[in-house]
Amino acid sequence: MDAATTIWTTLALALVTLIVQNTAWPQDPAPRLHIKYRDVIGQRFLGNESHVEHFKLLERAATFILIGARNIIYNISLHDLTEIVDQRLEWSSIQPHLQLCSVKGRSDDECQNYIRIFGRQGPDRFLTCGTNAYKPLCKQFSIKNGVYVSEKDMDGLGLCPYNPQHNSTAVFVGGQLYAATVADYFGGEPLIHRERIRTERSDLNQLNGPNFVSSFAYGDYVFFFYRETAVEYMNCGKAIYSRVGRVCQHDKGGPHTFSDRWTSFLKARLNCSIPGDYPFYFNEIQSTSEVIKGIYAGEQAQLVYGVFTTPVNSIGGSAICAFPMSSILEVFQGAFKEQETINSNWLRVLPEKVPEPRPGACVNDSRTLPDVTVNFVKAHPLMDDAVQSFFALPVISKVTYNYRFTKVTVDPQVKALDGKTYDVLYIGTDDGRVLKALNTRAPYSRSNAGQNIISDVQVLKHGEAVKDLQVVHLAGEASKLVVIADSEIRAVPLHHCDSPSANTCSACVALQDPHCAWDATTNLCVAVPTKLHDNDAEKTLFQDIVYGKHKGCGYEPGVAVTPVVYSAQTLTGALVGTCFFSLIAGFASGFWFSQRLRNAPYPDPSEQRQQLNRLTETTDSPGYNNKSINLVLNVPPKNPNGKNANSSAENKPMQKVKKTYI
Repeated sequence: MDAATTIWTTLALALVTLIVQNTAWPQDPAPRLHIKYRDVIGQRFLGNESHVEHFKLLERAATFILIGARNIIYNISLHDLTEIVDQRLEWSSIQPHLQLCSVKGRSDDECQNYIRIFGRQGPDRFLTCGTNAYKPLCKQFSIKNGVYVSEKDMDGLGLCPYNPQHNSTAVFVGGQLYAATVADYFGGEPLIHRERIRTERSDLNQLNGPNFVSSFAYGDYVFFFYRETAVEYMNCGKAIYSRVGRVCQHDKGGPHTFSDRWTSFLKARLNCSIPGDYPFYFNEIQSTSEVIKGIYAGEQAQLVYGVFTTPVNSIGGSAICAFPMSSILEVFQGAFKEQETINSNWLRVLPEKVPEPRPGACVNDSRTLPDVTVNFVKAHPLMDDAVQSFFALPVISKVTYNYRFTKVTVDPQVKALDGKTYDVLYIGTDDGRVLKALNTRAPYSRSNAGQNIISDVQVLKHGEAVKDLQVVHLAGEASKLVVIADSEIRAVPLHHCDSPSANTCSACVALQDPHCAWDATTNLCVAVPTKLHDNDAEKTLFQDIVYGKHKGCGYEPGVAVTPVVYSAQTLTGALVGTCFFSLIAGFASGFWFSQRLRNAPYPDPSEQRQQLNRLTETTDSPGYNNKSINLVLNVPPKNPNGKNANSSAENKPMQKVKKTYI
């Protein structure tokens, strides 16, 4: 193989590698519809507009929601977002607690009772907890003759946060409250707590500066989702990882000195990333959906969708990843991870070092477990394997400095006209937007994802973050999406089929929205559920979720083609590829030209001598100099007397001499 072939082969391989690596990153999906804040139509609830309420969803029922706020629990009708005033619960902090909070240096707004936790203990009895002027308190209420009666007060330490904006989560299971929050005024003692049982104090292996985002019960377990500083990365610097933690519902604590400690707490990393030789990670989980049951690529699965972001001081990226509950359970049955010494790497624990019965497993009575098992799970709560996402790529990923994802909720298994079902995602952002999106490839493949953002709606005023989302289906009413912020609750339609941007067949089908289809009889983009009662209607409805094109639309003169919007990564790749091709072309041209010059025939020496003589020989032809010239000195030759041939005896001024350069 000659040098030229080697160079060409190397350049070709480099180019292929560049293209493959560039196409591994999914193109940022561009929203099909943009709806501005002034064009949003929907119901609103504002509460007390004189101050920030810090709304928090406490309970969702069929026709109403309970909202925790400043000194109040609101009962909001889902029909029109009006308050059911006679079911309002008011609970303010007592004066001594307010004075103590003020002495601690807190503002008047902070020294209020923001209600954060609610759990039903019976049809007419419930428990609720509030920040209570930075002295968390829980109350047990009963309902008698339509009146709320306070029955019992309990210390809220370890159950409710001090600050209404602190990242905490709680869930009622089997009449007991499982809470993940902090147990001190300054927020330096995180814990996962149930009555009498908690995680270890000041144990970084268990909890290391966590931010809890959600929790729910599943089977025999209660799962907690949070982000924390990764202990396994400490030798390399500092990094935040997303976690899923797990405890057994029937955990009664350990024997002897472990009676108030979990014997079943384990945790694992959640891997939301764009794969490649060097994966790009979205490491910081922000929220999760409920468990969604559905059929994906021909198989049944139960998925949890999570919102993940990059760190605030890095590239502004957000993603939605889906995790199957089966994979989460499987990871907790796998190998443990450990660091033998402070300077050692974190490695997999060998199977022969794991005691029996298996640490972290649910047993009938955890108080009978041997000390070696309890000590092992205390020192090895981290699993070696990470939970991998269900699809090979994030369901949706977005790189932008304008906003980040905050919350996701799902309208599960929406049936399209082709009979396939899709999970429609509604994604809230930190600047008041709601994105409607879906994975168009979900019914067909798990190896890739068809990222599609249907609409981008500015539901809230710019800069006001979306804190929660709820999909609401009420009998006899149009479905709606309830958007919850700190000081506002809004209800907007689940779809925008009637948008002016979707007033043609091609534009309507291009939405790739299972909720919308083009009605050829009325020439309107309509909501699919309103037509499904008519068996003949489906023949006149055009929809294509995968490609966004339908042959029934035909050619429409004058319809503008939607411009293709390329992401920054795509444009960067195109620029690099262009420069690379230019480099190859320049190198090839130079190489070819040099080869041609090397192989070109040189003039015969006799011809060169003749050309040289033409410059020195005399000629009678006009226009030629009839005197010979010294080519080296560029001066005329001398006479025998030593003088120049063109000089005279007289001293004359020096004259210009014609120069010839060779």
